[in-house]
Amino acid sequence: MDTDPVTATADLRRAELDADGLHFVSVGDRAAALSDGVFLVRIPDGIPIPDGDAFASGFHRGPEHPPYGRFRDITAGRFGDPLLGFHQRVNQIEQFLLERRFWPTDYPQEIARLGERLTMLSRLILASVLDHVGVPTEERHTATGGCSDGTGSYHLTFNHYRPTMSSVGLSSHKDDGFLTILRTTTPGLEVNRNNRWERVPVDPDHFVINFGLSMELLTARSGSPVAAIMHRVTQQGEDRCSYGHFSSSNCLPGSDDGVYQWSPTEGLTRICGSRELIDLNDYEIYAGTDVPEEESDG
Repeated sequence: MDTDPVTATADLRRAELDADGLHFVSVGDRAAALSDGVFLVRIPDGIPIPDGDAFASGFHRGPEHPPYGRFRDITAGRFGDPLLGFHQRVNQIEQFLLERRFWPTDYPQEIARLGERLTMLSRLILASVLDHVGVPTEERHTATGGCSDGTGSYHLTFNHYRPTMSSVGLSSHKDDGFLTILRTTTPGLEVNRNNRWERVPVDPDHFVINFGLSMELLTARSGSPVAAIMHRVTQQGEDRCSYGHFSSSNCLPGSDDGVYQWSPTEGLTRICGSRELIDLNDYEIYAGTDVPEEESDG
């Protein structure tokens, strides 16, 4: 847990997204965004933002609060994966997380639709970044574990931060995937750029995009390396809700497409397994943070 204080407000680069990809104000802004590992993108028309907001504000409330409160009682045992379902932590966060293969059956239709729209946005952002980095089209399926063509692993998470808890919101960490799309309308997110912590300004018209370890590893030996940003959520004094979409290399049960590094001279080199990276990173973030069963208010 990094407890260094925030020293400034982050002046993040901004982009817009259409069928042709990402558009920054300038080449310099694009370079800075990729080097920082975080930027803002205007939310395109047609994304069902209110549906996600409603689920994020309701999933943790319990079955007596329809329509979404019942998801508090759906835990990892239903999915055979310790990361999925509803979780409480010893810090302020409680969350509901599902992998894409469960969206059609276990999320409400409107939330599954939101997940698919965010998956398409993720693919467009990823394609633009790989164009800039120079990863050849024919190498991208392997390089991204299927994320470039919609066959990677995707998770949709909803978060609630409990002001009744005296801990931090969420400890400092890097995500393990290629990129994260985050919807947040309340202050609290902080990022570490240039070895200093900065608060991320709230802008309801934009998603926060941050890159993870898979992207950092893939591009480290390219001419335009992309950073994985360290981030955290500060202690919250009021209820705070958010939601996010994660894109990772395919690691469905029985398959693992791996994590790769690309070099203009040597091509692709396999670094590790997809699940290996996810498990190691999640251990770093969450080890020891599950609420003991007897203390859970669920």
